[in-house]
Amino acid sequence: MSAAILGAKAALAVMLVVAGAAKLADMNGFAATVRLFLPPGVAAQRWRLQAAVAVAAVVAAGELLLGGASLTTPAVAWLNLAVLAVASSFVVVSGVGYAFHRGRSCRCFGALSQRTFDLLGIGRAVVIAGLAALAVPAVPGSVIKLTLADQGLLLAAAVVLGCLAFTAARCLAITSQAMARRLS
Repeated sequence: MSAAILGAKAALAVMLVVAGAAKLADMNGFAATVRLFLPPGVAAQRWRLQAAVAVAAVVAAGELLLGGASLTTPAVAWLNLAVLAVASSFVVVSGVGYAFHRGRSCRCFGALSQRTFDLLGIGRAVVIAGLAALAVPAVPGSVIKLTLADQGLLLAAAVVLGCLAFTAARCLAITSQAMARRLS
């Protein structure tokens, strides 16, 4: 059972690192999605755009930090609950997005994904939340024997993975923007 829990934790941590880095690379695209969820009727459009960018940056940075922390310190039990809370929020966002913004891009992986708010998105979010629930139980310390060097290597791997996801998403975002300008 410990292998399943650790596997779920690792998969979720990697997913969070990739998603957070990709969102940072496509901040304008992700902020446009965040803007869908801000209260309507805000008089100052500039304020609304700034709020969307701020929320988008916090979400992306939070995913990066939580994924990196979960990957490098799998024995810290409270991180499991934090990952579950974030994964549960994905279900809520997917459901609300489907109800009110069906067919719009969710930008859950920045420019790396063209997924939209649809029933499959809700299903994916439920699977992610299920994995997070599986990863909640603490694994005995005797099973997880990471040295400081091991944690450093895991952190380095998370940084490299984040940089790769950021670069790929940034290239796709720039390409999409250039194509949109060319078509208009």
